[in-house]
Amino acid sequence: MASMDFNAAVVLGPMVRVTTHPMRLLALQYGATYVYTEEIIDFKLLRTIRVENAKLRTTDFVHPDGTVVFRTSAEEKGKVILQLGTADAKRALQAAKHVEKDVAGIDVNMGCPKEYSIKGGMGAALLKKPEVVREILTTLVNNLSIPVTCKIRILDSLEDTLALAKVIESTGVAALGVHGRRRCDRPSDPNREDVIRAIAGAIKTPVLAGGGSKSIIRLHEDIEFFRQLTGAAGVMISRAAMWNPAIFAEPPQDRQLPTKLQLLQEYIELAVKYDHHITGTKYCLQRMLNEDTTTERYEKTLMAARMTEVCEIWGLSEEVCQLAKQCTDDRVLVSLPTATHATSEEPSMSETKRLRLGELSAEGNCVRAATSSDAAVVLPIGFVRSDWPDDGETPKQLLVEYCKKKQLDLPTYIVVENKETRTFTATALVDGRRYSHTIPSKSKRYAEQAAAQACLEHLGVRLLPQKSTA
Repeated sequence: MASMDFNAAVVLGPMVRVTTHPMRLLALQYGATYVYTEEIIDFKLLRTIRVENAKLRTTDFVHPDGTVVFRTSAEEKGKVILQLGTADAKRALQAAKHVEKDVAGIDVNMGCPKEYSIKGGMGAALLKKPEVVREILTTLVNNLSIPVTCKIRILDSLEDTLALAKVIESTGVAALGVHGRRRCDRPSDPNREDVIRAIAGAIKTPVLAGGGSKSIIRLHEDIEFFRQLTGAAGVMISRAAMWNPAIFAEPPQDRQLPTKLQLLQEYIELAVKYDHHITGTKYCLQRMLNEDTTTERYEKTLMAARMTEVCEIWGLSEEVCQLAKQCTDDRVLVSLPTATHATSEEPSMSETKRLRLGELSAEGNCVRAATSSDAAVVLPIGFVRSDWPDDGETPKQLLVEYCKKKQLDLPTYIVVENKETRTFTATALVDGRRYSHTIPSKSKRYAEQAAAQACLEHLGVRLLPQKSTA
């Protein structure tokens, strides 16, 4: 089994919508030992398809609705720990096996106090189910080739907290993250460093002390003080790292620490480089800004509809702005069934496996175009309704406008249903060529939109309509 050293480790803790790919990379650049993903629910992870994204040089786990649930790259190899939300040992193992070769470790979330986790029997709901905890962790430890960790909050009594820690220790996990607040506590409530210290002294499993942001940890030099105060092997930093990712770095001797503006720019550059969704980017920028929410830049960021706008607002280089404009998914070629009419037959797995990467130009466009009438240009995307305005043009409408302008026949669509997964895939027929998508859609209507979007991207037509500034 691969090993991880948590002694004196300083790790980026899991935060929903924050510890996605760009933030994890930024934390690693500044010296984080390991980085945790946001919590990913086992059900959702199991629905994803593993995709090698050649253009971005990433490995993506893509949901049927087109959402990238988890993206990772070589920069975080051996450093990224995927946090799993689960309430079932068998399902947890299936989900962990799905990503086992692409992460350094698996963490089980046993501390999240959010209602959606509690109702699903996950997160902090597990704190009072020691036998379920034992089963989940033992199953993972015994069947995975990578380390397993878990993260908890303290219980109402020290006795119960220590008893749970002993159960967790018995499963053989590589580390135990402990947030020093109870499930019912608020972030403003005191963090119980004394309880963390008692846990660290009672078990041999390395303890990662958490909950010290703001109350103790404000600067890099506070990290070691917090570690010694709690007697822990290492420290897990969440909010303090979100506000200042450079907190992992020792203060440089010959230069100043990066300014907040520099950190924001570095984050945006990583978001652009790895095609992070604008909604996630904007959310993380808002959280990084913390209390600095009255500036003109902040207001403009809230209104931004495109990554290019975000780049311009925060003064990114022309090179990064251009990359934001060019950022598209890889183009691929695929052999499709020869039938050109709707069919009730299911597409076989062998057809899916025929997917092969096309030869890409610097812009990511396919330069070896398909010449066979049975070949199509296919993009590894799906139609995401939230990406498009409620009132306005859709991919199908834009494609109709394009065809009218070019005096082409209007597009026609072929939709195939996968009855096993209850999803749909469509092909758009435009000017003698087929355009399709590899990410299934949840409805026929969305599948047609995805096919139209694939065609528009390949043709270089603008994808999202400009929002009115009136």
